[in-house]
Parts: sequence; structure tokens; C-alpha cells
Amino acid sequence: MIFIDIIANNAISFLTALTAVIVFYYTKETYLLRKEAQKQTQSQFTPYLALRNMEEGALFANIGKGIALHVKIDPSVKVSSQPILLIPSIAAGEDRKLYQMSKDGDGAFSVWARELPDEVPITYSDIMGNQYEALFTREYPGFGVFKEKIQRKL
Repeated sequence: MIFIDIIANNAISFLTALTAVIVFYYTKETYLLRKEAQKQTQSQFTPYLALRNMEEGALFANIGKGIALHVKIDPSVKVSSQPILLIPSIAAGEDRKLYQMSKDGDGAFSVWARELPDEVPITYSDIMGNQYEALFTREYPGFGVFKEKIQRKL
């Protein structure tokens, strides 16, 4: 009888404590699910670039799932003393050739991978406004094969 009186007198306290524990547990689980969903959403918008040498010239290929915006090779990289032009955007699964301005400024010409320096640093962004940097290095001296050395979010 005393046991029943203790439970009856403290039922609201027990239920309140149990509710607080359950709310804390669900809050923690919801937070973890939200973080995982955020990672998955971010990976859907992340571009990932590769520098390739093709018959028609050097190009950047976007092998990621997001759009790469404002793809810019470091201004110190020049081919025939001319800078390489900015690429406004590269969609997922798309390739874009590299071009340099002609010396007289009247046109643009394809850039060949063999004309590029041994290290090619670039910057770009995604549609969420995140900035990225990448560094491609020549895999074999004298050839136009480049591999990624660094590719990271800034």
C-alpha cells in the first residue's frame, strides 16, 4: 500500500522526467539525421574537376554532381605570354576547353596540355557560393597528362 501511495504521489514527477528523457533522445537523433541529410545535399551540389588532354586540346571535365562556376586558372599561368581565359561554368558531366587570347586580342585559341606548366592551380565555386581550389601536376615530364594533387573547399 505504501508503494502505491509513493507512485500515486510522484506520478507527475516520474512522467515529467520520462518525457524529458524521451525529448532529449529524439532531439539528439533529429540533429544527427539533419547533419547526415546536410552532407548528402551538399554532395549533390559539389563540383569536382579533372584536367584532361584530348585531341582538340586541354580541357576541364566536371566529374562531380554540381555546377562549377567561375573556373579560373591562376593568372601567373601563361601560355605564349598570354593568360588563359576564365570558364564561366561547367555543368556536371560536361567538358570545357581551355582558351587563351590571341596576342592581338582579336580571337582565342585552344590551349594544348603540352603548353601548360608542370603545375596548374585553379579556383572555382559552386552554386551554393562555396569556394574551391585545385592543383594539377604533370604526371610525366614532357607529356600532357595531369593528375590532381589537391582539390579542396576553401
